[in-house]
Amino acid sequence: MNPDNENLKQVLGLPHPSQICMVVKDLRKTADYYQNVLGIGPFVFPEIHYDSITYCGQAAHGYWEMAFARMGAFELELSCSVRSPNIYEDFLNQHGEGLHHIGFDIPQLDPIITRAESLGIRVLMSARPPGPDFPCHRILFPQVHYEQISGNRNR
Repeated sequence: MNPDNENLKQVLGLPHPSQICMVVKDLRKTADYYQNVLGIGPFVFPEIHYDSITYCGQAAHGYWEMAFARMGAFELELSCSVRSPNIYEDFLNQHGEGLHHIGFDIPQLDPIITRAESLGIRVLMSARPPGPDFPCHRILFPQVHYEQISGNRNR
């Protein structure tokens, strides 16, 4: 099966998308602009420290800050790299600020990852939240979108 030509939502059994994420250089300045000028918000700025992070298959200590706001049925996430390596910094360096990913909330992460990998979709980064306070997991597909549009498969 070629994931380039398939409906990944259907093939992986994903629910409707729940999130869009923008990579930004300045988290607070962007959130203030979106709220004051565009009327999006209010934003919350949680401090989340993950138990384990992998980047390109290796243990990593990257860190990024996030801000979240509701936009109807979607959550808008703003992500800003603080410490390398992470996929947000990679994106910013390659593309500048902009749309990074579309996220899907799922109850169990591992079966979806296993299925995606069986289709040749590689995990670029994973981060497991600490403790049981997270009722669901989120799977992101940034590379699929950009590979499809640009034809760039060097990641």
